[in-house]
Amino acid sequence: MVLIFLLILAFLAMGILAELERGEEQAPADAGTCPCCGQQVEGQWLLCPRCQAQVTAVCPDCGQSVASFHRYCPHCGRQRGALREA
Repeated sequence: MVLIFLLILAFLAMGILAELERGEEQAPADAGTCPCCGQQVEGQWLLCPRCQAQVTAVCPDCGQSVASFHRYCPHCGRQRGALREA
């Protein structure tokens, strides 16, 4: 009886570990690529860790930081071409 319980517990633990590993492999939802070197960067980063290029801009309408790989400001909807560098 105890052996069956331990086997069930072991299978549950393996399933949980597999799900955690699968979640770590996925890129964050707010990730993109550096416009200069192409390395993956996160949306809240100011500079690319590889080439130190600026990957954040400021929206002139709402003043919020916007990742350079976004086409539109996620806060107010202004088109990316109209944004100025941070």
